[in-house]
Amino acid sequence: MTITRHGEPCPLYRTPLLLDVLQVRSAQSDFPTTERVTGRRCPGCQAARPEQWTEAMRDRYGDE
Repeated sequence: MTITRHGEPCPLYRTPLLLDVLQVRSAQSDFPTTERVTGRRCPGCQAARPEQWTEAMRDRYGDE
């Protein structure tokens, strides 16, 4: 199951990043067994400054 939650502040805009989180649940439990961030978004920066956004995310997280 994929959910969206708020994360750390955006390095360019200082609003909370939106995190796309993949939750894996087991058949024996209602609680997630693992969570993995599959994406990070900042609607203000990503649209207005895509080059700076990509560079900032690569510098900070190394995966985007």
